[in-house]
Amino acid sequence: MARYSHRVDADPLRELDRYFAERANAPFGDLELASGRTLQPFSIAGQRAASNLLVKAGRSLDNGDPGRARAYVDRAVRLPYDRHEESDPAAMEAHMALFCLVTDALEESDEDDSAWLEAAIEVLSTADERGRCTMRDVLAAIAQDYELHRQESASLRAAVADVPVRPELRDLRLDRREMGECIMSVLAVCRDYRAALRPPR
Repeated sequence: MARYSHRVDADPLRELDRYFAERANAPFGDLELASGRTLQPFSIAGQRAASNLLVKAGRSLDNGDPGRARAYVDRAVRLPYDRHEESDPAAMEAHMALFCLVTDALEESDEDDSAWLEAAIEVLSTADERGRCTMRDVLAAIAQDYELHRQESASLRAAVADVPVRPELRDLRLDRREMGECIMSVLAVCRDYRAALRPPR
């Protein structure tokens, strides 16, 4: 039986209603919400553009062409800063690419199948620091949002224990060169994670 986040039963609409009510009652709350709604279309467009470029970069990296991958990444990091999400679109999409990759593997696994975690632990042992930190962030979110069995929880905690806690990539404000290097690291982790998941031939 596949596994799912224990938070899927939460009522997101109720949470949104509560949030909007609180913001509307705050000073300038209605103005702030209107500004957010104005920015949202630009935010969505930036995220889609970043996602498209990073998918192409990932494919290039998978095909052994890091130069072409970096060219796509460099285009992605030149996208305008997302003032709605307060993040660089490329950083946000790189983080989400790894998060979705790992959680998809988890959700498609049976309860007695920890291949998703074993692959993550394998990648943690070979990735550079930014790649390791981003994988740590993903695993920490999974530990909070999913019902893992006891052995998985223990293995996950042990795996991330010596990984430094750093601000998440999507929370960093870096110059384009540094951000590009960080995103390349995360894409390499995505590539290596997919390879680790494949059964040996």
